[in-house]
Amino acid sequence: MMTGTSCRNVATGVRRKAILEAALQLFLTKGFTDTTMEDIRQLSGASTGSIYHHFEKKENIATELYREGRKDLNATLLQSFNTNDPEEGLRTLVYNYLDWYEQSPDLGIYVIQAANTEYLGRYVEELRQSLDSSAQHFLRWLEPFIANNTIVRYPDTLYIPLCLGPSREFIRLWLRTRRPEQLQEARTPLAEAACQILLTHYSR
Repeated sequence: MMTGTSCRNVATGVRRKAILEAALQLFLTKGFTDTTMEDIRQLSGASTGSIYHHFEKKENIATELYREGRKDLNATLLQSFNTNDPEEGLRTLVYNYLDWYEQSPDLGIYVIQAANTEYLGRYVEELRQSLDSSAQHFLRWLEPFIANNTIVRYPDTLYIPLCLGPSREFIRLWLRTRRPEQLQEARTPLAEAACQILLTHYSR
């Protein structure tokens, strides 16, 4: 049975989620500059006191949306490394990356666009460094495979671009149309490309 405190916590979480979802919709349709806190309040159904209780200003909402998007994507990618088979891990990484954008296209396009915006650009690098543990985990997961010559040895900074670069470019294009069949058709070729670049028995 839920206590009064538990009920209040749930209600607070629901209101906060509604505010973020409303802001995301408005940022993508009206743009950050033309969206006001009143727009967000009206669309979310929150009271004035509630919206300012959660977020002091519009920039805080924008930053939190980016933070939550990156954290969720990061958590999804981290699930790729629960295997000792490098080919399985590389394929799963690509699949998980594509699946996240398919399941969260609006948040995905916001995350992609936010890094190039004036209102959020100065926060992005700091947030990226604090949230992107999947990149460090990926490198640690690769280490034994590089050592036994299963994975081609490259400078550390190249592994993420070589593995996910084609998928990132595809997603940028796919988000314009969001046709499910196009994404499904791309899954195997993009995973295959990552394997061909990084696995020694493909590339040599």
